[in-house]
Amino acid sequence: MTLESSDKSNRTASPWGVVLLAHGSQSGKDTAEGLQDMVRRLQIELGGSSDDVQVACLEFIKPDLTESVSALVKRGRSRITVMPFLLGKGTHLTEDLEEEIGKALKQCPGTDIRPSASLGSDPAMADIVVDRVLAQTRALNGAVVASPRGVMLVKAGTRSKREDHQWFREFGEIVEKKLGDAFVVAVAQSHFGTPTMEEAAKQLADRGVTSMICVPYIFFPGVILTRNIEGGIEELKQSFPDVAFSVTDTLGIDDRLVSLTARRIQDVWSTSESSLSALPE
Repeated sequence: MTLESSDKSNRTASPWGVVLLAHGSQSGKDTAEGLQDMVRRLQIELGGSSDDVQVACLEFIKPDLTESVSALVKRGRSRITVMPFLLGKGTHLTEDLEEEIGKALKQCPGTDIRPSASLGSDPAMADIVVDRVLAQTRALNGAVVASPRGVMLVKAGTRSKREDHQWFREFGEIVEKKLGDAFVVAVAQSHFGTPTMEEAAKQLADRGVTSMICVPYIFFPGVILTRNIEGGIEELKQSFPDVAFSVTDTLGIDDRLVSLTARRIQDVWSTSESSLSALPE
């Protein structure tokens, strides 16, 4: 969704602003600090200043998108890219994003707001997951387990009926291929429906694994990790007493994630400038 000026010269001269739009967290300390770190590193990657990149959250943590867009507009940014810093493809990426951009446009009419693609199942994200699995494997090196090792990749649950999770299953297949024959992978939601962690554990157990490494497919520690994922693993230990369970660190922020996020934003800029250059003088 965009609201664009028809003046080519003005649009060309106008600097871009960026809003990194995250979900937010009820226990927001780690999330808030992690997002600020991401913004700082993203500013460097994009070659901008602290005025160019702002953070916003859909829930729990301020500022929201309208507030961040307003701050950028006051600093002279009339073209703004909203980068959905989200891992799923549910309502936050569809209805919520469109609704929040609509609110920002009402507050800041005449602003050109362009959402970028999200992170989704990019191979760069799979590389980060693989690193978490291999680091956990090294940490468990003293434990003798039968091959293959099971990997349970768990994302935050969504109530969205528009998300069939096929993208996540395909992402799990990418991770399994990158890990090689010593590992098998199943995916699950932390809560709110299928595929459940119980279903993923059974799928892995049916494939003969006696150890399962759970990778929380979330950025930062919080309620989803402690209550839903780690709590779910404790329940699975009762259901699968012969299986050794462990949980890796969350994804966090690293250079690959920063570079991927910057590429998503730069794709919007490139497309916009290409469209401008195609306009008649």
